[in-house]
Amino acid sequence: MSVLMLMEAPGATLEEYERVNEIMGIRGDADAPEGLLHHVAGHDGNGVVIVDVWESEEALGRFFEERLGAALGQVGIEPAGGKPRILPVHNALTGSGTEPGVVLIMEMPGMSTDDYDGMTARMGAHIGDGSNHASVSHTAARAEDGGLLIVDVWDSPESFGKFAEEQLGGGAEQIGPIEPRVVPVHNRMTGKAAQPAA
Repeated sequence: MSVLMLMEAPGATLEEYERVNEIMGIRGDADAPEGLLHHVAGHDGNGVVIVDVWESEEALGRFFEERLGAALGQVGIEPAGGKPRILPVHNALTGSGTEPGVVLIMEMPGMSTDDYDGMTARMGAHIGDGSNHASVSHTAARAEDGGLLIVDVWDSPESFGKFAEEQLGGGAEQIGPIEPRVVPVHNRMTGKAAQPAA
């Protein structure tokens, strides 16, 4: 089962993030670690925020144990709470968007997977393989409190707002106002498993 990892490092800089990647020898998609589907990193004004989607918790665990943990320690980056959040993915899709400008992080504590499935079943963007979705990527993961954590990558918050207005329509009242946390994208990487075949 694929998992979403949300790691926040308060006080960390983008230069330190780049140093961690340099230590691990990761320069881009071709160097993506085994099992990584998508990686996005940015700075929210307080520190570095990283969101990954992995093929499995085991693949993420191996990467953390064999490479990431030591590199973070060498640079002096400590994840908030001592470790990242790791959540099972309920739904993930790659959209038609091509400009990863912002990561939108939405905590939806009152939304169950059934609520999500009912809502997305009425949205044209969620029909088929996701190519109708205007985002770069969309991931919904089951949160610790029983709700959902939804992470989208968009070109801009305005594009997301227009999408939500068009796709949710009158259904927005059922879930309440959506006020995503906006993190400007610094780096995005697609893992080998998510790259199209050559």
